[in-house]
Amino acid sequence: MRINKINFIEEQRQGPFIWIVLLLINSIFIFGTIKQIGMGEPFGDTPMSDIGLIIVAVLILLSSLPLAVFCKLQTFINSDGIYIRYFPFQWKYKLYDWNNIEMVFITKYKPFFEYGGWGFRKRLKGTVAYTVKGKIGLMIKLKNGKSVLIGTQKPEYLKEILIKLGKYGVEIG
Repeated sequence: MRINKINFIEEQRQGPFIWIVLLLINSIFIFGTIKQIGMGEPFGDTPMSDIGLIIVAVLILLSSLPLAVFCKLQTFINSDGIYIRYFPFQWKYKLYDWNNIEMVFITKYKPFFEYGGWGFRKRLKGTVAYTVKGKIGLMIKLKNGKSVLIGTQKPEYLKEILIKLGKYGVEIG
């Protein structure tokens, strides 16, 4: 990935929704562990062993918090193409080369209705979505008929850069 004169860089972190979900999940396991081990009452209809519950609760706590803290969507656009990485799920950037792109444009989308929520999503029709929060994104129409949606919090600046690159809203190549 090289830095050119014209480029777009955006890094997005998880919104409050993921923190609420993680807090609820972690609270359930903390409550269950206290109920079963501290109060001697089984947690659930078919409770785990005490040691099993402790192991699962600790694993969920230890994995969910760093995941939320380190999870970020990184987008970089230059004259080579569009680079995307959803860290820590993707360690390397995925390049969508301009030679393989038919068209790009900014669009509004409905995260739950169209993609089943935020995050990395694949749909049956060949659409891939990388979203963290919000409902505005960059739609990439590929020459192979597939589509890629990348959520953005900087739609105006992104559009400005794409226009400067001569790539916005027109057929490319």
